[in-house]
Amino acid sequence: MPASYKWKPLEDLPIDTSALTDSELESLHEVWMDQRDSLAKADVLERFTGELHRQWAIETGIIEGAYSLDRGITQALIERGIEAALIPHEPTEKSPELVARIIQDHLDTLDGMFDFIRGQRELTTGYIKELHASLLRHQETFTVMDQLGREFEKPLEKGAYKTLPNNPTRSDGSVHEYCPPDHVASEMDRMIDLHKKHVSRGAPTEVQAAWLHHVFTQIHPFADGNGRVARAIASLIFLKADWFPLVITRDDRVKYIEALEAADWGNLTTLVAMFVQSQRNGVLQATAAAYGVKPPQTVDEAIGAVRDVLIIRGQTGPKEWAQAKQTAAEIRDSALRRFGEMGQRLWAEIGAANRAFTFPSTRGEGDYYRAPVAKIAEELRYIANTRDYHEWVELGLQGDRRFQIVVSFHTIGVRYRGFVGVAVFLIEHGTNEPKLASSYVFQINYKESPSDTQRRFDPWLEAALIKALDLWRQSI
Repeated sequence: MPASYKWKPLEDLPIDTSALTDSELESLHEVWMDQRDSLAKADVLERFTGELHRQWAIETGIIEGAYSLDRGITQALIERGIEAALIPHEPTEKSPELVARIIQDHLDTLDGMFDFIRGQRELTTGYIKELHASLLRHQETFTVMDQLGREFEKPLEKGAYKTLPNNPTRSDGSVHEYCPPDHVASEMDRMIDLHKKHVSRGAPTEVQAAWLHHVFTQIHPFADGNGRVARAIASLIFLKADWFPLVITRDDRVKYIEALEAADWGNLTTLVAMFVQSQRNGVLQATAAAYGVKPPQTVDEAIGAVRDVLIIRGQTGPKEWAQAKQTAAEIRDSALRRFGEMGQRLWAEIGAANRAFTFPSTRGEGDYYRAPVAKIAEELRYIANTRDYHEWVELGLQGDRRFQIVVSFHTIGVRYRGFVGVAVFLIEHGTNEPKLASSYVFQINYKESPSDTQRRFDPWLEAALIKALDLWRQSI
């Protein structure tokens, strides 16, 4: 059979890793530390952390096909805890009791990582074997295929390297080659040695995590469970840096596989970006958790609520929070200038030949576009607050039908805490059905300089505008 990917010994990171990441996590980490303190004071940090950890424990098994759960059951388990009684019994699936035990194994393993970190232990091949044995504690067998293509179950040896090749065959008949069993031990040792060097020279956390995850998956050292172990190792790197565990959900699966395949061919940046997005999502979830904070119960709390209103109005509050709005204003103006350039180009290519087409660019603020932004935020899984702060710029695409490309700037969260979100969508005039053009909500935070934010924003906006124009092309 032809090989879609042929295994080769692992490759080290470049000495200069600056091209692999935009370093957004450096400033975002300071923001998260502030947010974490606020959540702790509001007594919601423990609940938020518990739900996030249960989400990790559930999704890491779903993405590997260890079990299947619909979204409603998943949410119930996240909110109420891992209980077999919440899991329906499906004749073709594992028993609810076994599924609950497997998820609990994942959760216990994650809890154990914190003990590992507190003990200041270094990552070793021995600990990776411990992770494998812990994650797969209640998995007794794994599926293999004989030479005639017949599947059968074989006992799984936990915490032990594979003794037979485990190269998957793709739907087109090609084979993806992982590290041969004879080379696994030496490759794992080399992986650990290189990781220690990355730590010593201060490689960015997201780059360390992505490199380790990818190299581990190329080695594929165990007979089964490699994906769960890979995500556990990457999570360990983030947790040691006071971040969140790496949550890859069923919705992320296709992008996740594509990012790993890109890394196979030497492009690690897509996987790094996906890992950064997972941490952004964590901050967004933490912000949403603050919604659960009870109304003011004391005079001091009521005074704090008044202070927050004045902060939103720009009349008082921490200077660093105001920085996010100032940066947003600069970014908004740059987007408006880009729309002006696009309008001129569109006029030259289209309007000059057909004067029925016009391409005006404008800016605005207030309630307009509130409903479309709410729909976009729901699709991107965050909470947009357009009541407290909302500005936008738009490029009109006006012919027989009128469309707008909209770049919306709005508060993330019920109260302004120094976060401004940016989303791009295409909408037809007179409708309330936006078409999402941005792959994720761009975040402006109060810790990052305007120049660094602009450097991140420009390529993000350009990709969104390409998507928006293509959506328009498909609509006319």
